[in-house]
Amino acid sequence: MLAAGYLACVVVQVFFAGLGILVDPGDLQLHRVFANVFEFVLIVMFALSFLGDIRGGLRWWPLALFALTALQHITIQNVTGSLRALHAVDALLLFGLSVHLAKRSWPWLLGTNRAGKASASRSEDMKG
Repeated sequence: MLAAGYLACVVVQVFFAGLGILVDPGDLQLHRVFANVFEFVLIVMFALSFLGDIRGGLRWWPLALFALTALQHITIQNVTGSLRALHAVDALLLFGLSVHLAKRSWPWLLGTNRAGKASASRSEDMKG
């Protein structure tokens, strides 16, 4: 659920950026503030992965997303010139990896992550 929530926040963040660029430059403040509201959800997701016995990539993707989020701050605050445009490219990476994490999280959330045991038992239920 947190992965889907983070993905939704990324979409809202892009919307706020669009408001600031295409509608009213004052609306960029929404983009600036909102980023700080949801970025630490990724650290919570990583910490909860230990409690939920989540292993493999599903555990580490939130940290990769957090690193990309940190890169967002770096590209907008510490980079000058044309390289500042990497902020938009990084946003695309954030979106793509967020979609990936959300899609990979659903089977775990639904209980079908354990070597297909749950899905296998469901198919047996359908036979009988």
